[in-house]
Amino acid sequence: MRLSVLACALLSLGYGTSLAGVASAGVEYDAVLTADLLRNHSGGLREGNRVMSNLDLSAAWQGEGEAFKNWDGFAYVLADAGGGFSEFYSGDAQVVSNIDAPKGVRLFEAWLRRTSDDERWSVTGGLINLNGIFDVQEAGTLFLNASHGIGPDYSQTGPSIFPFSTLGLVGEWQASETLRLRAGVFDGVAGDPAHQSSFIGVKLGDGDGAHWVAEAQQDFARGYVKLGAWTYTAKAERLDGTGLSDGNSGYYAQLKYDFYKPEADSDRGVSGWVRLGKANKDLQAIETYAGGGLVWTGPLTGRESDAVGFAIAHADFGQPYAEAAGMNLNPETIYELSYRYAIKDGLSLQPDVQYIRHPAGDPQTDDALVLGVRLRVGLAAFK
Repeated sequence: MRLSVLACALLSLGYGTSLAGVASAGVEYDAVLTADLLRNHSGGLREGNRVMSNLDLSAAWQGEGEAFKNWDGFAYVLADAGGGFSEFYSGDAQVVSNIDAPKGVRLFEAWLRRTSDDERWSVTGGLINLNGIFDVQEAGTLFLNASHGIGPDYSQTGPSIFPFSTLGLVGEWQASETLRLRAGVFDGVAGDPAHQSSFIGVKLGDGDGAHWVAEAQQDFARGYVKLGAWTYTAKAERLDGTGLSDGNSGYYAQLKYDFYKPEADSDRGVSGWVRLGKANKDLQAIETYAGGGLVWTGPLTGRESDAVGFAIAHADFGQPYAEAAGMNLNPETIYELSYRYAIKDGLSLQPDVQYIRHPAGDPQTDDALVLGVRLRVGLAAFK
């Protein structure tokens, strides 16, 4: 059963009928174009270049007036082109670019949120990007590699993340000044696998099951600790070919620490993070993951919006997956060095280098060296 009617209704609620009659001034629009020029300089599957692009169009609504003061909504459309760099060139499993996606224009998010008067709790429902709430690696947003957005131990299972989302319901509770709890339930299959280019690619099937995720975040003076766990209610195919099995579950942990912060209300400084994660090796290719890095924001005088960072992403494949592949697989480790040069508000260039050791774990594939540059242009650049 396709849910185009429901998704369109969420859109109209978010920035349509209600706004036209009540709070039309409460809508903020944005557009951001991200383009990656990547070259697989050596190793991997083959040498070559590819340009990939991602256009984000969004509208955020903030409720006004007594009737809508605790409501907000969000709608987000993606337009992707040029995907397939990791698949055709570098051959890695973790995905070199976090905008690498099948071609298409898709409604990615369309949700409404209700927040309590004291802002202690909130409930969000609709088409939701799970990774906008759970397993967010704040210090890792600088990097191109997808593992520093959401861990590959989790993303490999196909949750409601870029570029395919699904319907979900998320609750958040501020249990204390420093402890925040969040939990969500989503359809067990994101998007419509049979129609990946559909604008509204949501399809509920009897065998989809549900996807549950919970996360606790404990803040402290210089950072935070996050602990998360997830599970699918539907059975999954065992990698050894012996049939379906329960237990498609996993967990993760994060630690972020600000080593240097000259001004409390500024983004400048040096931050580091570490993330660990584990999935069921009998059902998923990547059994364990460890990653993290360091980011220095404002490294040069007068360049407060620039950022430079180094990160490592290490994925270890489970033995059942290796046996199914018919070879002894090595862990895949990716080293990334990146510098974001902020030309002005809303406009930046970002040279990037990634060295991929053992792409996809295959001992017969040479280590890959990927050179790239990212261009980001937002509406702020034209103000």
